Amino acid sequence: MERRYDERLQTQTETWMAKYDEHLTHACTFTCKQEVAGVELTAEQLWKCWENYCKYLNRIIYKHAAKKHNKSLLIMATLHGELSHKCLHIHAAIGCVDRELSFDELKGLLNKAWRDMRWTKNITEIKPYKDKGWIGYMLNESVRLDLNSVDITRCFIPPTLKTL
Repeated sequence: MERRYDERLQTQTETWMAKYDEHLTHACTFTCKQEVAGVELTAEQLWKCWENYCKYLNRIIYKHAAKKHNKSLLIMATLHGELSHKCLHIHAAIGCVDRELSFDELKGLLNKAWRDMRWTKNITEIKPYKDKGWIGYMLNESVRLDLNSVDITRCFIPPTLKTL
């Protein structure tokens, strides 16, 4: 399938993500290994790894409530580097709506969980989320018709926010 940029899809995705803007607290960049055990990671494999990271992170924060009561961080992510042939990395906008965690507490948990993954480079950049300009930046390389770079079905939206 040919990979084509779709400006309309980008605008719609940005509008959808912006609904959650007030709940976001962390603007993150997570750097990934390009290969694991001598095998180059594809975008699809990396998305599966990312999904596992998010589930693990939610278990660290919410313990059994993550699975039993469907507790989750608000996590929206995009994959960068594939089109520009740079080191693969994930940009994410993250917020915690079901628990009181300070910026530094959540930052520490994000870093701890990232370092526990075998497919990461243990390199993160985590800053305070300021405005939806971060979402625009996240999407600047990310919306293609094949959805390798952004897939809203892989976003983690807490049940308390699903009505937005």
